[in-house]
This record gives sequence, structure tokens and C-alpha cells, in this order.
Amino acid sequence: MKKSEGSAVLCMFASLLLSIFVSVLAIMLSVKLGFASNNSLMNALDEVGYYDMVYDDFMTKCESIIIPDGLSKEVFDGVFSVEQMRSDGNAYLDAQLNSTVFNSKFDVYEQKFSANIKDYAQKHQLKVDGDMDAIIADISDDIMDYYLEMIRIPYASTIGSIFRMISGYFIYVFVAMIIFTVITIWIIYKQNPYKKNRIFRYLAYGTMSGAISTLIPPLYCIITRFYTKLQIYPEYMYKFIVRYIENGISIMMVVGVILLITALTCIALSSYLKYKYVHTKHHHHHHYHSDEEAAEA
Repeated sequence: MKKSEGSAVLCMFASLLLSIFVSVLAIMLSVKLGFASNNSLMNALDEVGYYDMVYDDFMTKCESIIIPDGLSKEVFDGVFSVEQMRSDGNAYLDAQLNSTVFNSKFDVYEQKFSANIKDYAQKHQLKVDGDMDAIIADISDDIMDYYLEMIRIPYASTIGSIFRMISGYFIYVFVAMIIFTVITIWIIYKQNPYKKNRIFRYLAYGTMSGAISTLIPPLYCIITRFYTKLQIYPEYMYKFIVRYIENGISIMMVVGVILLITALTCIALSSYLKYKYVHTKHHHHHHYHSDEEAAEA
């Protein structure tokens, strides 16, 4: 009896540890896949059409920059495009996140832009005070500085260093949690060699706790939607951040639901095995009494 009670206490303690390990694993996996990865940022940018909005804003500002010089928006023909801005923006973001060098094509854009201004000035016989090349160079520098400012994601370098730090620790903690999880499951298994239903019952405790721990944060976010009330400008930056958060929440929800399904499966298996065990035991007991009655007769 004491051995049985000791075994039950040990199994309960193991299932408590299992719930902690599973919760840590689930939350780590959710954060790594949903938030702390370069792809999570890139996907959010693409999904909200970030660079389409940035391009429109950029071109509007560029027109206001050149108007005082008597130029029109046709000087930008063949210089900038949405596709090019998206490509440059993603490349620049990737360089910032990975702390590498961004190889820009700005010199090509500047040459094309400068040539367009010269052609426009000659075509419309514009007169300038001072050296034409110097004035064109100044305008071109202003435009390219603004282009770089528009494709830059604020704090991308800092975000990248945080992501790399998380990745550095992730593999060690993740492997340790898996090892601890396997050990606790092994302890539960060794304590219940004959009653398999108990193994699944304790596994259900652990995975259900993990599911609840993983589902509570995203459910809170979905119910309150606090992140949609953030004061972020301009609009395209707001849409990007909201989508980034929503994608992370979705990943966490998926991980939590998988754990919940696993827990429910363990409960079903435990119930089935218990029913089978009780039914078999009852059948053997009934068969034993029938044999005794036959012998007496």
C-alpha cells in the first residue's frame, strides 16, 4: 500500500515537472517561430503591402522636394519602382538583422536620376543659378537620403541583436527541456508498468497544463486587442506592427491547440484503457466463478 502511495506521489510530482517542461518548450517554440525570426518580420511586411504604401509616400514627398526647382515628377521615370523598393527594403532589413553590409544600387539610381534631370532641364530650357551639375548632385543626394530613410525599419539592428541572442540560447534550453521531458515520461512509465491508463492520465495532466499556459497569453491578446490601440505613425508602420503581433499570436495559438488535442487524446486513451482493463478483469473474474460452479456441480 505504501509503495503504491509513494508511486502515486512520484507520478504526480513527475507530471507537475512535465507540465513545466512542456510549457517552457511550447512558449519557447511559439516565440521563436512567431516573433523572434527574420521570416516573421518579412512575412508581416509582405502581407500588409508595406512597401506599396511606403513607395506612394516616398513619391509624394519626392515631388514636393523637386517642385521648388521647377522640376516635375517625370524626372523619376525609370528611376524608382515598388518592386525595386521592396527588394532594397528586404535586403537592407536582412543586412540590419544579420549585422552584415547592405550592398545598395544607389549609384545606379543617382546616375539615371541625374540624367533625367539634365534631359528635363534641356527640354524645358530651365535656367539655374550656379553650376548645373552641383545643383543636380544636391537634389540627387536629398532624394537618395530620403529613399534610404524610407526603406529603413526603425530599430532593426537592435531587433536583430535580440533575435541572435535568443537563437544562441534557444538550442541549448530547447534540447535540455526535451531531455527533461523524456526523463519525466520515462519515470511515469516505469512507475506504471501494468496500468497503462495511468501513464496516459499523467501525460494528460502535463500536456493540458502546457496547453493552458500557452493558450492564455494569445487568448488575452485576441480578447483585449490591446495592440491595435498603439499610437504608431505612419499608417504603414502601424499596419506592419499589428500584423507582426497577430502572426505571432496565431503561431502561439496553433502550438497551444496542438497541445490541447494531445492532452484530450491522452485522456481518451486513458479512459479507453481503463475501460478495457476493468472489462477484462470483470470477464476473467466471471469466468473463474463459472468454472468453480461447474466443478461443484
